[in-house]
Amino acid sequence: MAKGNGVRDEIKEQRAKFKDLSFKQKIAYIWTYYRLPIFAVICAILVVASFINAYIRNNYDTVCTIISCDGYITGHRTDDDALSKGFTKYLGIDGKKTRIDIDYSYNMQGDDLDGAVTVSINKIYILANTGDMDGFMANYDDITYFCTNKDTFFLDLREVLTEEELAKISDNLIYYTDGDGNDVPVAVDISNSPVITSTDLSTNHPCYGVVNSSPNYENAVDFIRYVFNL
Repeated sequence: MAKGNGVRDEIKEQRAKFKDLSFKQKIAYIWTYYRLPIFAVICAILVVASFINAYIRNNYDTVCTIISCDGYITGHRTDDDALSKGFTKYLGIDGKKTRIDIDYSYNMQGDDLDGAVTVSINKIYILANTGDMDGFMANYDDITYFCTNKDTFFLDLREVLTEEELAKISDNLIYYTDGDGNDVPVAVDISNSPVITSTDLSTNHPCYGVVNSSPNYENAVDFIRYVFNL
């Protein structure tokens, strides 16, 4: 008991001394004896805050992912571009909890000295094979790059658009001949569509198709309706 009383008396004495210190002295005292615990608390707060921030930023559903090659548009770095905002509004989603993603960071043209084209092509293959891409937009010369006799890469537009819709864009359809010799409408030239011409998209001759492995193909098809005001 005597030992316990001694400890308590020492604590009271330390508190009394602390109260008599000036403000600057108190700060210096705390910094000298408690800086490591303070650092530990600050680090713990920062770690928790970063996890919360990451959860908030990534807690959303992407209902359509479009890969766009060889072109940029004002606001593309912040998803504030005219196509992203317009298509979001067209689908009637909030753009926060439910979003579309148009990624303009891919290149299929150029000298490829830095390997950017090769990297883009490989990433597109992977995205298509893993079902992480819904729409593909590229220059006219590259739109059927991934099509083969065994796999047209794109959905047959006759299966996802009505006859009336197909008739309205008939002059813009792009065909690919499959392994059986059938001409399949796999993509559409959107370069002169009302929505595209109203933006500053820098792609020379943009064309678009719906990837046949798309998990959100209905929304990817809606992009065609959106740009042509169907």
